Amino acid sequence: MPHLENAVPKSAYGKKLSMYLIALEAWRRGVTVKFYRLDDPKNKGRIRYSLNYQGREYKFESSKGDKLTDTAYEICDNKDLTKQYLSKVGLPVPDGKRFKAEVVDEEIVDYANTLGYPVVLKPISENAGKGVLANIRNAEKMREALVHVRQELNYRDVIVEEQVQGEEFRIFIVGNQVIGAVNRVPANIVGDGIHSIGKLIELKNKTKKENPTLFKSPIAIDKEVLSTLQSKNYTLNSIPEAGKRIFLRNKSSVSMGGDPIDVTDQLTSNMKDLAIRAYEAIPGLDLCGLDMIIDQGNDSGVVIEVNTRPMLGLHLFPVKGVAQDVPHAIIDHYFPETLDTEKSSLYFDFDSVLAPLQNRSTNMIEVSPPPLGKLYAKKYIVSGRVQGVGYRKWIRKQALQHQLHGYAKNTKDGKVVVSVAGFNPDDIHEFKDICYLGPENARVEKVKGKDWNKPVKIGFEIRKESKTRRLKELESQLRQVEIAKELVEQEKIKFEQERSVDQQKMKDLESIKQEYMKLRNSRLWRYTRLLRNIGSSNKRS
Repeated sequence: MPHLENAVPKSAYGKKLSMYLIALEAWRRGVTVKFYRLDDPKNKGRIRYSLNYQGREYKFESSKGDKLTDTAYEICDNKDLTKQYLSKVGLPVPDGKRFKAEVVDEEIVDYANTLGYPVVLKPISENAGKGVLANIRNAEKMREALVHVRQELNYRDVIVEEQVQGEEFRIFIVGNQVIGAVNRVPANIVGDGIHSIGKLIELKNKTKKENPTLFKSPIAIDKEVLSTLQSKNYTLNSIPEAGKRIFLRNKSSVSMGGDPIDVTDQLTSNMKDLAIRAYEAIPGLDLCGLDMIIDQGNDSGVVIEVNTRPMLGLHLFPVKGVAQDVPHAIIDHYFPETLDTEKSSLYFDFDSVLAPLQNRSTNMIEVSPPPLGKLYAKKYIVSGRVQGVGYRKWIRKQALQHQLHGYAKNTKDGKVVVSVAGFNPDDIHEFKDICYLGPENARVEKVKGKDWNKPVKIGFEIRKESKTRRLKELESQLRQVEIAKELVEQEKIKFEQERSVDQQKMKDLESIKQEYMKLRNSRLWRYTRLLRNIGSSNKRS
């Protein structure tokens, strides 16, 4: 989304994404944000945050705020209890049964046989798809699944459910309103007719690293993936035809390499109504991510579970479809009086917030609200002798003196880019004249201005060359060196071949010369001298 472009730092990718996005939305509306550290029994610092506006404060853990009641949390934390509450109001849920830790595996297998395959096995209380095994098709596979989940993963308390056919939707609800929906597609690759499945997985994982939500959710080549490929007569070395999609897992968990695809506009009024009824069935529910299996052909759905700490990134950074601004809806819900506030397009330095909390130099950091109002910004490209003369430090001092925000950075072609933003348009336009001045050793020849409408970090920073960009440049240079070495080797081989030919010619000439000298010294040569002289006389006449 435009207001998030370049505003999400790498330190917020993954698990901290929901925390940062909610805090940023609130902060931009003038809400005071505090980040603080909690020490758990294992001595691991857990970072939480609170939002304070006009004396009202709410504490958050990731996307879960304290408007959520303890009762609602306990219900949703227990998948079996959740089903009971949904069933009470007549909502469709999958048939199934809970089995506590003391129940032996064979009793669970007997129940699965009675329920009918395929079935789903999952822990009673877990999230992010951990321990969930779907599409179990017979008793033998069920026994294997139970060993894996109950013994290897140590989730003794489990649920066995019928596997409902349809597409799995995650529906985000805030305060009785459907905000967005995504279809979580199981981990998959699409063939190109060139690369192997193993290589396609590697290439897809590279693209995931650029997505703030999928950054730490690559497709891991594990037992399940290998087993799935084997069942489809593929190996990691197989090269699928172009356009052929191959699913690598049965479960649709994004944390296990799945893809979030926005389907908000595909939700029918009937499905929205079903989702709201499920939301209302849990007393004290604040916001949630509702998982449903939907049969779009019959416009019907089955509620699977309710999550009280849903991932926001699924809706903000889908791999396909339209992004939905769920942080906006959350802050509307918690601080409705800020709805009409003209938000700032500034963003704060999340790295500077996290560092002292993570190194335990402090237990709390407060991020004061930014100046509110419309932000005006320009990007100036400064040419001349402006690198290596202290130009960026000088321009930073000027910007701070004028209470402007932005950055200065060098470019590869010897220029300096200066991005400045402020709340007075005259200050921004006049800063162009300041760019022309520069420090004593600089010589500015030209300043070209461009409009700038992207988010700007509060304060003014000197940006160093990106490590990623520098690495790519070095890789490119290395490739050029390797190409040059290859050309030199080719020329060397060509030279050796030509020299070999020349040497062979010299040997042939030397051989002819030796044969000639042998002939000159032979008796035959002496005996035929008179005849050669007569031939020469005839040629002259």
